[in-house]
Amino acid sequence: MIGIKRPDATPDNYYDILEVSPRARPEVIEAAYRTLMKSYHPDKGNDGRVALELNEAKEVLLDQKRRKEYDSSRLNLEGKLIGNYRVLEQIAEGGFGKTYRGEHAQLKTPVCIKYGHEVSPQDEEVLMDEAKAIWDLRHYGIPVMRDLVRTKDGLALVMSYIPGPTVAQIVGKVGSIEPENVAWIAERSLNVLKYLHYHGVVHGDVKPQNIIVQPEVHNVVLVDYGLSALKPKSTDRNRGYTPYFASPEQESGSVLLPETDFFGMGMTMIYALGGDIASKRVPTSTPDPLCHFIKRLIVRDVLARPSWDKEDLVETLKDVREKSFGRRNSGMKPIKGI
Repeated sequence: MIGIKRPDATPDNYYDILEVSPRARPEVIEAAYRTLMKSYHPDKGNDGRVALELNEAKEVLLDQKRRKEYDSSRLNLEGKLIGNYRVLEQIAEGGFGKTYRGEHAQLKTPVCIKYGHEVSPQDEEVLMDEAKAIWDLRHYGIPVMRDLVRTKDGLALVMSYIPGPTVAQIVGKVGSIEPENVAWIAERSLNVLKYLHYHGVVHGDVKPQNIIVQPEVHNVVLVDYGLSALKPKSTDRNRGYTPYFASPEQESGSVLLPETDFFGMGMTMIYALGGDIASKRVPTSTPDPLCHFIKRLIVRDVLARPSWDKEDLVETLKDVREKSFGRRNSGMKPIKGI
C-alpha cells in the first residue's frame, strides 16, 4: 500500500489510515471512514489511491474475523526491532503485555523484553513504576533493568534474560519437589526478598510462576515486578494480586508490607511440595521443622508473621534445614527430572 501522506500514518497500519485507536469500536471506525472520505473522495479531485486505502482499511477493520487476523499479524513482533533490540520469540503473556526473548541488535547479547502494546495511561504508569523499582538494584537474584524504550504505540522494558524453568514449570514437569530442594529454593528466594525489602521494595507477587530456578548452580531469580511497591505508604493501595498466593491484607486492598511477600513465599513452598494451596495444607511427608516454618509465614494476621526487624529468616531457614535434613547445605543436590 502507498499510504495516506499524513505524519501519523504508516503504509501497513489500517488504524493509522483511518486515524483511530486499535481499541476503537466498529461505530467509531465507520464514523472515521465517512469523515475522511469527505476529504479524500476522488470526486473532490483527490488521488483515487487514497480512497482505495480507506476502503480497504474499513473493510478489514469492520469484519470481525479479518480484524482479528490482522491484529494477530500486526502484534506479532518476532524478528522486529524495538529500539536497539531484536525480538526473537514470545515467552510469556501477562496483564500488562507480552514478554519476549530478544537480543541486542549489534552485540547479539540476550535480553528479556516486556512490551506493553497500546496500553492505557494507567498501565503505562505501572510499567514505568516497575522499571523504577529495580532500576538501580544489583543482586544475583534480581534481573538487571537495562533500558526503557518508548515506541510509536507502546512501552518496552528491557531486562537481562534469565534462563531456567520457573517453580511452576518444574512442578508441571516432575510433580512435587523434594522438601530439601524446596528448602534451598526458599532460602535463596528469602535472600532476594531481604535485599529488596532493605531497599524499600515489596515484590507483591511472589508465586511459583515468578521464581526462576537455575538448578545447576542452585540459584533462583525473582522476576516480574509489575505489582511491586517502592517504599509503600499507608495511603497506597495495591494494584492487584494472584489468588491463593496473595495475603489476606493484599486481597482486601491494603498497603503492601514486607510480610506480604512472606505469605506468598509460604504458599509457594506448599505448592512446590505438592500440598493443597486451597486449604493451605502442607504435605505430611514434609519434615516437622520445615512444616512449622511454612505455617509461620502464612498466618492470617500480618503482624503475627515474622519480620526482618526481629528475625533473619535466611538464617532461621538454615537452622530448619539442619534440623530437617541433618545439614545446612544440600551439597548441590539435583532436582529429580530436571
